[in-house]
Amino acid sequence: MKVLGILGAHKKDGLTAQYLAATAKGLPQAAEYELLYLADYTIKPDTGQPNPVLDQLEKKLQENDIWIIAAPTYWGSLSGVMKNFLDCMRPRMVRMTKAADTLPAQFKDKHYLSITTCFQSSLENFFVGITDDTFKIIDRAMTGAGLIKVTEIVGTGTWKQKQPDPNKLALCEHWGAKLATKQKKDDNTVKRYIQLFCMIAVMALVTMGLQQLIFGVFAGGQFWIIYATFVLIFYILLASLLHFFTFLRHRRR
Repeated sequence: MKVLGILGAHKKDGLTAQYLAATAKGLPQAAEYELLYLADYTIKPDTGQPNPVLDQLEKKLQENDIWIIAAPTYWGSLSGVMKNFLDCMRPRMVRMTKAADTLPAQFKDKHYLSITTCFQSSLENFFVGITDDTFKIIDRAMTGAGLIKVTEIVGTGTWKQKQPDPNKLALCEHWGAKLATKQKKDDNTVKRYIQLFCMIAVMALVTMGLQQLIFGVFAGGQFWIIYATFVLIFYILLASLLHFFTFLRHRRR
């Protein structure tokens, strides 16, 4: 197993880099690990001219089975160094159809793990989601290229922080060890159906509990009131939950 750590940060030894290093530390001894520090390269897009830098980076991406993408969150989004890398590599990561749709290309079915850090506290990031856009950009690029996501890790409260969070370092090492047992395919369909069933079961219980608490409808046997309030409450709760898990769910703490 070959793993490539891609660091898109201003500091090669900063907090983001230390979380990346901790993840690499957790890798099994048999794994081959290489660090790609993007600031060491002058990365420019393809313009029809020879581009030896992109050729070199493309080769590194090809040679490794798993990518660990690490970049801090600046201004509520992905760092410019990493964003420039993804933008310039885009024509080599996907292929375009005549209708301008993007399809996975040469990196399909590789795996990736994403890491980011931010100044905000864990509590603030949990409610505001300052790191959400960072993960969305990474996920959009990786999904378009056909890669399979392993997980994501976020380090919060990095403002004036001298040392990384020991708990997060342990988490990084944990996931580094788990990368060795990664699934070959994204076969979480059964898991998603089980999760959906559990969500529906919980929402139905909450809905009927609210009906009884607010309206007291069961005592009077009022069928249409029971039906209408159940549908309305259940729809609002389930729609909100699905929206959260579909669009907003990222690790924030």
